[in-house]
Amino acid sequence: MYLLPKLLPEEILIYLRKSRTDDPVLTVEEVLAKHEQMLDEWAERNLPEAAGKIPEANRFREVASGETIDSRPAIKAMLRKIEAPQYKALLIVEPQRLSRGDLEDIGRLIKLLRYSNTIVITPVYSYDIRDERDRDAFERELKRGNEFLEYQKRIMWNGRVLAVENGNFLGSIAPYGYNKVKLKEGKRYCYTLEPNKDEAPFVPIVFEMYKEGFGAARIASRLDALGAPLRKGKHWSPESVRNMLNNEHYIGMVRWNRRRSVKKVQDGEVVTQRPRAEEYLLRKGKQPPLVDVELFEAVQAKLGSIPCNPKAYNLSNPLAGLVRCQCGRAMTRRNHKKCAPRLVCGNQRNCGTCSSTLDEVIEVVIQVLRDAIEDFEVKLQEGTDDSEAQHALLIAQLEKRLAELEERELTQWDKYTREGMPKPIFDRLNAELLTEKAEVTQELCTARATQPEPVNLQECHATFSAALAAMEDPDAPVKEKNDLLRACIERITYSRPRSTNGRRAAPFTLDVQLRV
Repeated sequence: MYLLPKLLPEEILIYLRKSRTDDPVLTVEEVLAKHEQMLDEWAERNLPEAAGKIPEANRFREVASGETIDSRPAIKAMLRKIEAPQYKALLIVEPQRLSRGDLEDIGRLIKLLRYSNTIVITPVYSYDIRDERDRDAFERELKRGNEFLEYQKRIMWNGRVLAVENGNFLGSIAPYGYNKVKLKEGKRYCYTLEPNKDEAPFVPIVFEMYKEGFGAARIASRLDALGAPLRKGKHWSPESVRNMLNNEHYIGMVRWNRRRSVKKVQDGEVVTQRPRAEEYLLRKGKQPPLVDVELFEAVQAKLGSIPCNPKAYNLSNPLAGLVRCQCGRAMTRRNHKKCAPRLVCGNQRNCGTCSSTLDEVIEVVIQVLRDAIEDFEVKLQEGTDDSEAQHALLIAQLEKRLAELEERELTQWDKYTREGMPKPIFDRLNAELLTEKAEVTQELCTARATQPEPVNLQECHATFSAALAAMEDPDAPVKEKNDLLRACIERITYSRPRSTNGRRAAPFTLDVQLRV
């Protein structure tokens, strides 16, 4: 086993995640708290020189579930932080807590831990990933986790299919009009649906109105007028109505695997999609129906009579997926016969946000890119980012002060043991010194934990310049513009309230969050 060097609490990171092998009765929070206590006790036993526990900023608790690294935000944040040289070790319950993903995830983990010189510590064994034998043992542990995950997925899949065959409901959220309830059949428990007394009366109304020729938007307005209860938001949306119209649960059936995750290769990368399957598992359920079969089939015939657009989808809005209204809904491009295309909120009927022409919004975004590029150029001329330099200077000053205090402590002990300093004087001076040393150590830990992530100004300048050049080029493909903007911009929040006195609305404002 790897012999651990002397480590300080601020040099260690902790990662916690609940696994399928843990007690299913315990919640995620309970499992994480149990494991965190276990790791804290290990630190107290094996790091006696470390005064205090590992800082809270160094602890990463994974609440979200996911098979891959990219689907778990806590481990992604931990891996970004571990790149900094001040972090020397990673403390975990077992290697499989890091990942049970495929070989790509395993290789990514090993590469990051190896070249960041990070020690992986578990209560049973410590791995020096730079050593070939430890690296091989660590890799085998991760592969075992992946094999167990694939086995568990097969078992769970068979169980889900059997549950659907028996008419049980497997969804996590009950369809509108139903409540999810738990039943006991013999020694086993299963889930089914029962009508919700407040929501169920409105389900037949939706189907009847659509059969009579009302569109989804008009049905949504009618539901708002009738006071139909909502589970989320303040108003009904056409999308919610459309999702209800083709749901077989309303005629007493249960379905499974209608939108199964399918992995495909696009542009050299594996992407996951959830298309609507033509064939899926549909069986008689245990819940009472809310809609007659004849009415449901009439609605399906009407839905199927609308021909699909055979044209391939071509992106026409370079800001697609980036602009959000202040109410939270996406802003989409809408074409008009007598005026230029406009950006409109999908919830405009309820939120009241006024639209703007697409060109006006694009001009503001272009100016934001220009300002960001000028800021990068100034920082490049100065040599570094001001915040990063000031923080590095603060850490250097605190480290120097801590070294001076340690040297002073050695001097005091030398005078006490060799030159006969009176004990009362030594005790007073030593107490003052230890208090000041503890304060400086705490400030140093805080400064290291809050150290800003290093920014590659050259790379940011190149990325933003490429995006600006594409936006200013009228012949550049719209998809290329959108991809470059997504590399520079995290989110754009649009705001333009409606005028109360009947006059023209005020100018719009954009809150642009850059990826820097």
